[in-house]
Amino acid sequence: MASQIQSVRKWKYDVFLNFRPEDLGRIFIAHLYKRLEDLRINAFRPDDVESERGEGEPISTKILEAIEESRIAITIFSKYYASSRRCLEELTKIMECVDNKGMKFFSVLYQSTASQVLCNFDQVMLAQLGIYGLNGSYMVEFLRLKDILCKAFNIAGLNCL
Repeated sequence: MASQIQSVRKWKYDVFLNFRPEDLGRIFIAHLYKRLEDLRINAFRPDDVESERGEGEPISTKILEAIEESRIAITIFSKYYASSRRCLEELTKIMECVDNKGMKFFSVLYQSTASQVLCNFDQVMLAQLGIYGLNGSYMVEFLRLKDILCKAFNIAGLNCL
C-alpha cells in the first residue's frame, strides 16, 4: 500500500533533514545543504520557519507539513540529539510518515554511537523526572519517545540497547 501511495504522490521536497544544529555547526550544515543543492536535491530548509518560533514553543505546523511533503527523511544523530525536544518531535512525525505514507528513512551517526544518543536521552529524561516527579503520563511519554528512537535505530540497522 505504501509503495502505491508513493508512486502516485508528487512530493514537494526530496529530503527533510532532521538534526540538532548546535551539535553540527553552521559550516557543516551549510556544506550539506549546498551539496544537496548541487546535486539538484530539493531539501527543506527550516531556517526561516524556526526563526519565527520562540524557545520552548511547540514545533511549527510548517515543519510538520514539510515532513509530510518530503519523499525522504535523513536524521543525523549526534551525541546530544535526543536532548532536543524539537528533534524528537520531528522524529516522531518522520516515523509516522514512514509507517503511513511510504516515506524512506535514512540515518547518519555524527561523532556518536547509538548507545551514546540513547544514554544522553535517558540522562535528560531522568533529570526531568527529578524536576517533575514520577507520574504516569511522564513515564508513558518517556517510553513512547524511547521506542521511537529505538525504531529509528533499528530501521537504520543500528543496535538499540
